[in-house]
Amino acid sequence: MARGYKASNCCGKKARATTPTCVVRPMRPHTERREGLGSMSQACEVPPWRPLGREPSSWSSGSVDCDCNMHLQLGTDSSSNCPLENQRKRAIPVSFRAAVLAVSFARRMSKASASKSLSTDQNSRVVGQQLSFLEVIHSLSGRLSQTETTTSTREKVAQLMDLLEPGQPLAHFSDFAKEYGDATYCRRLVTKYQGDMKKCSYQLKQALIWREQHKELLTTRRYTQAGDYRVLGADLAGRPVLYMCMKNQLSSMGQAIDHIIVCMLQSIDNMPAGVESATHIWDLHGMMIYLNLNPTPLIQILKMAEGYFAERMHELIITDMPRMATFLKDAAWPVVPEKTRNKIKFMTPEQSKHNMQIHFAPETSLRIAACMDQNRDQKLSLEDRQRTWMRVDKHGELVPAFL
Repeated sequence: MARGYKASNCCGKKARATTPTCVVRPMRPHTERREGLGSMSQACEVPPWRPLGREPSSWSSGSVDCDCNMHLQLGTDSSSNCPLENQRKRAIPVSFRAAVLAVSFARRMSKASASKSLSTDQNSRVVGQQLSFLEVIHSLSGRLSQTETTTSTREKVAQLMDLLEPGQPLAHFSDFAKEYGDATYCRRLVTKYQGDMKKCSYQLKQALIWREQHKELLTTRRYTQAGDYRVLGADLAGRPVLYMCMKNQLSSMGQAIDHIIVCMLQSIDNMPAGVESATHIWDLHGMMIYLNLNPTPLIQILKMAEGYFAERMHELIITDMPRMATFLKDAAWPVVPEKTRNKIKFMTPEQSKHNMQIHFAPETSLRIAACMDQNRDQKLSLEDRQRTWMRVDKHGELVPAFL
């Protein structure tokens, strides 16, 4: 049936016409010949257009005398049982009805899009104002949170320092030991252990015990050289950089602890104002396994980093680790806190050099790269390398590393 036409919906009443015919009401008055409605092939006289709901008897003429007063638009489904109506519906292709519905839906969507586009600028301004307001609120809340955190940290630092006062649990330590428990160290403890006062108190006590046990070493800084561990410069943030190569190891790791402690103290001397940590590079090239079979000294060094030297290590770069040294890592790794694990990086020599070029001062990067190449030069003996060992002092000058 042609688009734009409206057909009567037979309501099930028996039509008085002996031959089935279909009455079609066009949107404008005219007469045409209708064909192709199923088995029907006859002329349908088209009456003048009239509004929906008017009785068929009021039409000017017609071939069907149906008393139905209900009319639907083309393609609308009906539950009528009238054979004529059902036959008419079967004559309308389903794809055609779907197309009509699609066009109607597209028109509604286009109107909605046009309405939305008109208010886009206004909505953008409103959203922008809302975002600006949220940014201000977020900034204020961040400042308030930072202020609260600072206040909480100060209170906890004061609580730790109170433990050293007369009548408190840590008052029995010597003045030399308690001298280390100042506000700076207590603040590093609070930062490292995220305000856990139980852990902070325990580590403070262990640090005071350790300090009393190593009083002579801390005051005289006399030790037996155990390798080439030394300060070779600083990174771009001013943090000191320490380097050692296991090829130059002169004694077992247990005997090298004092050497490592003094080097860490020297790095603290080199720290400018506002800097509290250092970067360490452990070059495991040429590692002598027989000098490092016992993992206990390594665990002791890591414990020092968690206690007495809390928050003094910015980063530990382990380069060129041989497979034979994996057992040392497996033995020490379980006792290393997750926060410290995140500071340890394993690299190849090439990756280490690239990392130094990015994060270290240019002269420091070149100096350490030269040391790495020297330690891999088979033509140079240990004595040849020892004659070139220098370190950077607190004034930034190169001085002999070991006198």
